[in-house]
Amino acid sequence: MHYAEDLSLLGEFLKTHGIDGHLILKLFLVKDDEPEEGEPVFVEIDGIPVPFFISEFRVISDYTALVKLDEVDNSFHASDYVNCRVFYHSSGADETLRKDKGNFDKFKGFRVVDRKHGYSGILEEVVECPENPVMKIDLKGKEILVPFHDDIITEIDYKKRVIKISAPEGLFDLYL
Repeated sequence: MHYAEDLSLLGEFLKTHGIDGHLILKLFLVKDDEPEEGEPVFVEIDGIPVPFFISEFRVISDYTALVKLDEVDNSFHASDYVNCRVFYHSSGADETLRKDKGNFDKFKGFRVVDRKHGYSGILEEVVECPENPVMKIDLKGKEILVPFHDDIITEIDYKKRVIKISAPEGLFDLYL
């Protein structure tokens, strides 16, 4: 399901926690790039992103967070959202991407994070093929090739040196 360009996949609710409506969220993003309390998130319910405000967001590990949504006040109500994907507002694809094409050296060493698979490795280089540059990513010694294209790159964070992507379905299955 493709949503507005300013929504990025945050993660998926795995299970409830406690009796007061907390949920365990599996994170699909780089740590320190999570929404803050009081910000909206969008829970995918029957294929539609439904807005909720966060009353509590606490990172438990690199891959999980404890989340409390406003107006979800018991475990029974929270259980309705288990296995639902959660999205949040992001800056979308960086406008400077178009300007940066052709100057690929600046991306060397950036972390690559896929919306579905999470951390996907370190960008070693961008191989310049005519009209189709390709990111060469190192993931624990495995080389992964991903097109360097506006349709795949959803955001570039120059300060954090992170490239967020939405890889085509099945691409990582070829490598993992």
